Amino acid sequence: MDFQPILEPTVFSEIPQDLIIDDIIILAQCCDNVVNWLRTYGLLARRMRCCCGVEMYETHSSHFQDGYEWRCSPCRRECSIRHGSFFTPSKIPLPLMFKFLYYWSEDLQSHAFLEKHLGWSPNTVVDWKNYLRDICLEEILMNPQPIGGPGKIVEIDESKFGKRKYNRGRLLTGQWVFGMVERDTDDIIMVTVPDRSTATLLPIIQRFIHPQTIIYSDEWASYNILSHSGYTHYTVNHSEIFVDPVTHVHTQKIEGSWGGVKKRQKKGQTTNPELLETHLIEACWRRRHKKNIFGFILRGIRDLYPVI
Repeated sequence: MDFQPILEPTVFSEIPQDLIIDDIIILAQCCDNVVNWLRTYGLLARRMRCCCGVEMYETHSSHFQDGYEWRCSPCRRECSIRHGSFFTPSKIPLPLMFKFLYYWSEDLQSHAFLEKHLGWSPNTVVDWKNYLRDICLEEILMNPQPIGGPGKIVEIDESKFGKRKYNRGRLLTGQWVFGMVERDTDDIIMVTVPDRSTATLLPIIQRFIHPQTIIYSDEWASYNILSHSGYTHYTVNHSEIFVDPVTHVHTQKIEGSWGGVKKRQKKGQTTNPELLETHLIEACWRRRHKKNIFGFILRGIRDLYPVI
């Protein structure tokens, strides 16, 4: 039997939306403040039970990195106050972890910035950014949210992610990505696809876009079937115009989204094509929670690593 956080019914404080970087820096100056803050919002355990069955008590420690430990009176066993939390496997000081979570949520996540302000190695930066993408992935998988619906407009498009020779000309190699964005909510879904055929795209559309949605697209032939698949479909001929002068149909919102995602991927110094899917999921997750990214990444951690 391992040490176990003692689960109890708890009403967590709502994570504030108005924190600024000065607040984070001041808070992170004291490890005690960070520990108390993380406990308030459910990211560190408030109580711990020993493997012998007895509730442990918290005391100062000189050999755990945060200055405290859980200790059992009868058997004298001890464990870190991080035990059972998202932070358990790391030896990075909690104040630095706290700042990293805030920097990531504010999109201050270039390798150069994080290495400079946190003192981390390149590998550490990569690892922890990947851990947070895993949090985003888990939420998207557990809580998929199709977009559109009767009277709602969804724009769709495809784009190729890859490399150009000498950074110019057509893409030599790359990965096709299919994107869908709802006009009213700005919710976006992006998935990698092997090709742009009807057989590939239609099942994705049917999975992620509600029936009776109004779909705007270019005139790619694979979309011709949409009008016969439960959708109202309008097109714009991009070889001639970007906005149809009669119907006012355009796909500028989804097309504009490609640049942001590719810029984010470049800023993150991602060259591994196998990680593209996780970068797309992060972009979709950020768009879904754009009003309080810091709050929702902490909530995601709390949901996946319940300690209270």
